[in-house]
Amino acid sequence: MDYLPHILTAYGVFLLGVTSPGPNSLAIMGTSMTVSRRAGLISAVGIATGTLIWSSLSVTGLTLVLTTFAELALALKIAGGCYLIYVGVKSLRSAMKSQDLKVVESRGGKSGFHYYRRGFLVQMSNPKAALFWLSIMSLVLQPGAPHWVGASIIIGTTILSGSWYGLLALLFSTNVVLNFYRRARRSIDAVMGGLFMLIGGRILLSS
Repeated sequence: MDYLPHILTAYGVFLLGVTSPGPNSLAIMGTSMTVSRRAGLISAVGIATGTLIWSSLSVTGLTLVLTTFAELALALKIAGGCYLIYVGVKSLRSAMKSQDLKVVESRGGKSGFHYYRRGFLVQMSNPKAALFWLSIMSLVLQPGAPHWVGASIIIGTTILSGSWYGLLALLFSTNVVLNFYRRARRSIDAVMGGLFMLIGGRILLSS
């Protein structure tokens, strides 16, 4: 139970990340709108698979580093906090811009595997994913943490990823939701940016 608050915090930060506009969400929106709801759902499964791999690599690698070099735990936490603040600043800057939402379009007539692979590659090819996962793992993984802590993060974030992007596929196959999102995008960016900066600042202060 001592690790439960840290795990829940990691889930919260991850949810902030996946719910803010980015390559993954735009790809799901575009596929759902321009192809079909089914294609969007399959792409969501591909993204969730990428989440499983990123989280597994992060847990395994960071656990090894902290076990071998325990003094790096503080440095990693500071780095994670700084990155979350950076993400928050970018979200706030995006909120001040008035450009319309640009989705990634995809043509129909492809197999289900095509859309699965597309979602997987979008997730795995994002260079910011490694830094984001570093910030999440630095919140909860401490030297000597039991293995179930890392496993709970891997399983939980994979489920959250598939659920969120699956929900996007369902919602953005309708024009009503898309139009509402376009109108509310700047407000969403502003709220997300403030929350990212708040969490990053708290991490730095606790460090």
